[in-house]
Amino acid sequence: MSNVDDLPPHILKPEIHWKRAKGYLELEMYEFAQRELRALPAEEPWVKRSSVFNLSIYQELENWEEAQKIARGLRYEFSEEVDWWIADAYATRRFESITEARSILLEGLALHYDDGLIRFNLACYACVLKSPRECIDFLKEAVKRDEKFKLMAIEDDDLIDVREELLKLGWGKAIV
Repeated sequence: MSNVDDLPPHILKPEIHWKRAKGYLELEMYEFAQRELRALPAEEPWVKRSSVFNLSIYQELENWEEAQKIARGLRYEFSEEVDWWIADAYATRRFESITEARSILLEGLALHYDDGLIRFNLACYACVLKSPRECIDFLKEAVKRDEKFKLMAIEDDDLIDVREELLKLGWGKAIV
């Protein structure tokens, strides 16, 4: 992504640049949004906010190489936050391989053992990698943590190969 200019013409309070960046993002004017982000101070909380914001821009643009770099940095710095493990795996799947993405989530599972979303994503990866038993096992573990994963599993295209089995388990019924 090319720079419109390195910085906005006037440096204002960080909150102003933050609001402007969000506005540009809503208008899908990503280069202008990033210009506003560059005006933020190189200190917390602005550094992390800027990284997360840039991650969302690169995900929107499907620039998986840049998304992976940012997500990986967030994962290394904030390993206690499960979102960055998932974001890194998501970008890695698209930029490198599903096998590499799976490795990231298996490592993340050791730190976030009770997280259902990591297990759900591992189920998706297992299904795509033609390991249906592993897939079902991960799905059952995800559902133990949150019932919402039943409906998500029925709707997810990665899980098409196990959909019939899930329906036999009664997962297609509405959750009230």
